[in-house]
Amino acid sequence: MYDLIIRDATIVTSQGRQVADVAIKNGKFAYVGPRPPRSAKREISAIGKFLMPGVIDTAVQFSPNGDPSVWERESRAAVTGGVTTVLGLPSGDHPVTDADSARERANAASSRSWCNFGLWGKATADNSEALAKAIEQRLIVGTLACLGSGSDCIAPDLLESFVPIGGVLGVQVRTADPLELRPNADGTPEGSPEALAVMRAVREHERPVHWVHLSTAAELDLLDPVRGDLPVTTGVTPHHLFLSAEEDDVRTVPPVRPEQDRRTLWTAVRRGRLDCVASDHHSAAADSEGVPGSELLFPLMLSAVKYGRLSLEMLVSLTSEAPARIFGLENKGRIAKGADADLILFAEGEITRVGGDTLLSGAGWSPYLDREAAPKPDLVMVNGEMVAVRGELVGKAPGGKLVGQD
Repeated sequence: MYDLIIRDATIVTSQGRQVADVAIKNGKFAYVGPRPPRSAKREISAIGKFLMPGVIDTAVQFSPNGDPSVWERESRAAVTGGVTTVLGLPSGDHPVTDADSARERANAASSRSWCNFGLWGKATADNSEALAKAIEQRLIVGTLACLGSGSDCIAPDLLESFVPIGGVLGVQVRTADPLELRPNADGTPEGSPEALAVMRAVREHERPVHWVHLSTAAELDLLDPVRGDLPVTTGVTPHHLFLSAEEDDVRTVPPVRPEQDRRTLWTAVRRGRLDCVASDHHSAAADSEGVPGSELLFPLMLSAVKYGRLSLEMLVSLTSEAPARIFGLENKGRIAKGADADLILFAEGEITRVGGDTLLSGAGWSPYLDREAAPKPDLVMVNGEMVAVRGELVGKAPGGKLVGQD
């Protein structure tokens, strides 16, 4: 007997849609097809509803101060919005720089997280070997190297020391000016040190690199010539898609860009030139650096479907399938037999306005208040357990797991 059968759901993938029944047992998808051969303890009718894998938010800051109660609160907010897996950014008062610090952060979150989670490791001037060990022990999914100005950044020429180690090599560029890359007369490249470092890692070493928060047209122009030929992938945040420097007074890294950049990013989304969307969630006060956004990531992007900025199929790719592929999360990002039963059930076409009383993040504010967004999903499941219904938490206890530790 199955634990749950969802009947007559319209399953959405990047390749299309199909109406099917989905059966879940022991936290996994056990059957996807026309009619399951066995009964279940519970059944849900999904006629007229869409079903997709849970959102994988690849950049969040849930516990910058190492407080597990903050992680519990922010992960609770995230799952009500459809996020079933997050990847925690490595900075804060207790940065993840080696296996011990990764284990400490994972242990603090393991019994308090409503969603599944993974961790980034933070690149410093001399910790490439330490992060390699953390990756070998499957404590982190990859290395995040910040390039540019700021205390968290490393010199561009140090990026190559992280090229040989496993996991995802992520870069976050923190330069005020747009990056430049152009050929000299002899064909050798010249330009911004950060751009040269990234392109050297990709071209000379063929090292997969993920550009975590792409935010400008100049960065798109830099990466487009190698897209598809070399292993570089890109992410974008909702605040770089929905906010502009001319109209919104918020502090983020990278900063919210001019309107022309925002429109260019949407064009890139429609044309498939960006791979995934990540919230870069910070539960910070309004006058701090960073914005809350994980619980609104899916509602905002679903509202973009309503207004024709992207298709449902592309939404699934941006928020579920591509993140799972890029970060090697083999059991995530798909509704198929044997995969983890992380899912969202929702209706398409509804629009509401973001109200402060619907938000659960401890930030206490949002740059999207009173803006249009889709409602939170009708149903969210993590590891086969119902955790949220129409924006309300219904789970009995946090059940998120560290990815890669199955």
